[in-house]
Amino acid sequence: MSGNPELTLYKMKTYGYKYSWALIPISLPFIWLLFAFRRDVGLYDHAIFSIYSLSFMSLGVVTLTLFGWFGLSGGIISLIAMLVPPVHMYRQLKGTYSLGRWGASWRTFALLVITAITSSLFISFLFWMGSE
Repeated sequence: MSGNPELTLYKMKTYGYKYSWALIPISLPFIWLLFAFRRDVGLYDHAIFSIYSLSFMSLGVVTLTLFGWFGLSGGIISLIAMLVPPVHMYRQLKGTYSLGRWGASWRTFALLVITAITSSLFISFLFWMGSE
């Protein structure tokens, strides 16, 4: 880390939006694992799924930020932030891959774990970029 924490934070924010596209290749192997034994879906399908999902989540962050600016309480914003993404993931998995309830449910749980892993990898990347 540099001797200036404000500069490091600024760099991380800047790199965060500049390199957010890196979340797609980071997440692809993990999404592929969810469907490793299905021959009817390929890497392209997973890439499109990832792009749509990341786009929805980005729009969600923007929406929640606007809600905060308009005075919605932090508790309600936090509740929305915790409930909407898993519901979206479930519905997107179910519709995109034509899954039943059980298949979409366990994959949603796995995708939430994958999200934690890929987010951690991405944040580590940002720390590495910000420390230079």
